[in-house]
Amino acid sequence: LETRRYDRRKTLNQIKIGQLTPFKTAKHHENFREMLDYCAKNYTKHPAFILKEKKGKEISYKNISFAQMQKEVNAVGTSMLAKGFKGKTVAIIGNNSYPWLVSYFGTLGGIGTCVPLDKGLTLEEIESSLNRSYADVVFFGKEHQNLVASIQESGNTGVKNFICLSDIEGYLTINQMIEEGIELQNQGNNDYLTLPIDDKTVSILLFTSGTTSFIASIIFSPLTRWLIESDQSTREKTLWVLSERSHSLNSAKRPAA
Repeated sequence: LETRRYDRRKTLNQIKIGQLTPFKTAKHHENFREMLDYCAKNYTKHPAFILKEKKGKEISYKNISFAQMQKEVNAVGTSMLAKGFKGKTVAIIGNNSYPWLVSYFGTLGGIGTCVPLDKGLTLEEIESSLNRSYADVVFFGKEHQNLVASIQESGNTGVKNFICLSDIEGYLTINQMIEEGIELQNQGNNDYLTLPIDDKTVSILLFTSGTTSFIASIIFSPLTRWLIESDQSTREKTLWVLSERSHSLNSAKRPAA
């Protein structure tokens, strides 16, 4: 039995696998906007999302096409640009949803740094994350309305704009921003569509669990391919700058307003 096992392993090790042919070649995209534009052009009416909607005991499904998603992302981005959010840090907290993703893509279209926050964070952890990321804007789900109200009441953060991902009273909503953005575009405002996206600028700040008293932060940007193609000196300098930036975010407190 042992001999047969050995012979089987030896035989398997001698099998040579030739070069496999890729089933499908993936297209490279420089950024999220380019990827979304490609999908909207090539899969225009195809469903990007299928949303389950429940009213009482009745359940229905709503298809969101790639073209509709592109339209709404561009509308939110246009509204954000018009409100002066360019260069700001935008945090997002809420349950997994289509509006969450629209605000995420809208921010990454050249507006500023996006900070996705864990929906399960406590009030203290949310305030700490907002301060350490220097957040100026917060998109939030209606399930976090009470936490947002507490943040506003305490005044412990520098956030000035709170936008709800659902339609509720007392707050600007993402649907209102979509309507505003579409109206601005109809008036000829297409600045967001050509907004430059710097692939060497931090675009995402992600907080993750850490072993210290503070949750750690990780920074992302679309510069990975650029770093690979750069010379060693450039890579070392860039990585050092990113490391220093990350260290300052993990250790610094937001200055008093």
